[in-house]
Amino acid sequence: MTLSRTGSTVSKSAVPKAAVPKVAVAAAVALLALGGCAAGRSDPQTTSTVPLPAPEGSTQRVSEANFGYLWPLTVNEGTVECRNETEVVFITPDGTTYALNEKAESAGAQKIDPLRAEGSQGQEISLGALLSTGIKLCTKP
Repeated sequence: MTLSRTGSTVSKSAVPKAAVPKVAVAAAVALLALGGCAAGRSDPQTTSTVPLPAPEGSTQRVSEANFGYLWPLTVNEGTVECRNETEVVFITPDGTTYALNEKAESAGAQKIDPLRAEGSQGQEISLGALLSTGIKLCTKP
């Protein structure tokens, strides 16, 4: 296959692959699919995010500092955990457990609705970024 631009021909093998990691693309798709196009926070405490700490088995410490504008909760930190290979939960600093997906809710975890933060356009901020973090914990080899 060849690509043509104003008379010059370039072979397909000469076209570089996209530099965007597959994980970043998957996270972006998850954000759009799970949360629509709701805007993020208009006043996050953190505008320059810091990397997530290393996960500890099936748990991951998370905070607003890791997500900035995309932090979807009214508490500033907590732990995301994968349980039973499919249930993703968020645990607040006081130990309360909330469901991040339907499987966790079906298993008895309470809805996370009381912790949902409102975005700059008045809609709840998508849980997509936080849920994506939890799903990665469930899919670790």
